[in-house]
Amino acid sequence: MSWVEAVLAGVAVLLVINLLAAFAAVARARHTAGWLLVVLLTGTTGAAVAALLAALSENPGRFLDVALILAGFAALTAAVRVAAGRRPATDAVQR
Repeated sequence: MSWVEAVLAGVAVLLVINLLAAFAAVARARHTAGWLLVVLLTGTTGAAVAALLAALSENPGRFLDVALILAGFAALTAAVRVAAGRRPATDAVQR
């Protein structure tokens, strides 16, 4: 294994540790808004780990597809959260 591969593998491990720390922080705090942090971190960190695995793999196609899907889900979740925050509270209660 070359030093570049070792560095990429180390970065992937650090990203997974970051994701696990976010899960632990949200689980411990029991915030209702914490799910957004976990979803966004899962999407972005998962995409970064998948991209690193693609760089380390001999067949990167599958990992790149996973990275694109996770990044898309993170962007979609953020957009939905922003749109829901802009909607007035009276719209949700109309009958």
